[in-house]
Amino acid sequence: MTLEQLAITLSRKPEGLRMALLNPKEDWVRELNARKVYLGRRMYFPVEVVASLLNGEQVAQEQGE
Repeated sequence: MTLEQLAITLSRKPEGLRMALLNPKEDWVRELNARKVYLGRRMYFPVEVVASLLNGEQVAQEQGE
């Protein structure tokens, strides 16, 4: 999933999401930063990670550890 697709999924503007990723203050942003993948100069996010974050699974697992 590209940054633009992720922004649409999260109902954010791409530039606002990009700024949030540069200055992570929340757990979900840190999780996305940890899992992002670069192919060339493009940034991608695994769909499975985004889906689990939207379901509240990944962040809940980290807090439980």
